[in-house]
Amino acid sequence: MKNWHKGGAYKQALKTLLIPIFVSTEQAMEWGSRLNAKQHATLLETQRALNDTAREECNPQRKLNLATQSQLMREAAQAFAPA
Repeated sequence: MKNWHKGGAYKQALKTLLIPIFVSTEQAMEWGSRLNAKQHATLLETQRALNDTAREECNPQRKLNLATQSQLMREAAQAFAPA
């Protein structure tokens, strides 16, 4: 499932989940707390893909920006409360 984020299922899932660019932990957690299970799974896959991209990035500023968004997505995912 390593390249799940490149497949059609992921692209379809993203049509139902618009992930904002988070500016704070509080914003990420509040947003993440309102997700359903499918959206949560999509967020986790997006976060993993972004984390991998950040690790491979050579530009230090871009690497930092990607890593920060990845971390905030992780915090949003942790705020998920299954119904």
